[in-house]
Amino acid sequence: MMKNKVEVAANVVVILLAVVIGSVFLMDRFVTPGPGPNEVKAGDQLPGLHAYDWKAHDRTLVLALRNGCHFCEASMPFYRRLAKLEQSNQIGGVHLIAVFPDDPAVVRQVVETQQLTIEVVAAFELGQVKVQATPTLILVDEQGRVSKVWMGELPSAEEAEVIAAISKPPTAESKQQSFLRAPCETCKPKS
Repeated sequence: MMKNKVEVAANVVVILLAVVIGSVFLMDRFVTPGPGPNEVKAGDQLPGLHAYDWKAHDRTLVLALRNGCHFCEASMPFYRRLAKLEQSNQIGGVHLIAVFPDDPAVVRQVVETQQLTIEVVAAFELGQVKVQATPTLILVDEQGRVSKVWMGELPSAEEAEVIAAISKPPTAESKQQSFLRAPCETCKPKS
């Protein structure tokens, strides 16, 4: 009699465990995650950055990066290409700025090593612009309103979307707000 009760209890536990594991698998497999409640998305109003005024340019492309993020490092050729486009005035009205949560000396070394020639803000709390993972690119208008977001190491098609978005006039940009999630990996901040 006791043996039967133990077997029934064990069977119930095994069934419950199978249901939990199965539902976690199905949720992960079939549910497309959107931006979290504290994750930057199109339409968000961002506060001003320390030592930078959104109104200084028609639009700003914020590159949220982190030292040691291998996806950031792998994306550096693209960021250098964006910097060259800005320097040659091929993305009129769009200014590039990189924000790093790291110490200024570390950021200086990263920027020099990677030959990244854009404005940089070091020791920046990424949570201020609702960035949860790096790299994240955020296109912001002169009012501090987010028009587009790209996350992670971008495939070439997504890089082309970034270039197309920053090459458009601001009026066309503000009419086509969307949230783009790249099918890629990102570096999560260290807890």
